[in-house]
Amino acid sequence: MVVEDEKELASLFKAFVEKMGYDAVSFTDPLIALEFFKQSTKEFSLILTDLRMPEMSGIELAAEIRKLNDKIKIILITAFMVDDLILSESYKAAKINEIVQKPVKIAELREIISMVLQE
Repeated sequence: MVVEDEKELASLFKAFVEKMGYDAVSFTDPLIALEFFKQSTKEFSLILTDLRMPEMSGIELAAEIRKLNDKIKIILITAFMVDDLILSESYKAAKINEIVQKPVKIAELREIISMVLQE
């Protein structure tokens, strides 16, 4: 599952994940993504989510998903500095598996997805 509020990036990340051989669905609204996830918690093994989105942050989304499925892998994508973020209690509670900095290097993202899914 890809959750990215920028439509073009959501489509790009979805296509990338599909090119890696996985089924993917993308959302530009984290609240809709969460509702969709609640209806199908067993169907996903990975969530790629942006950090800063309207309505709900990627950290908040991850925390809500963790309440439903503690085993799913979550990769946070952000253009912002994360030094303070990773020390926050909300970040720790969300149990993010990995952080990817924008601009995203496709080769790096491929490696991170593969690594996270093998953990």
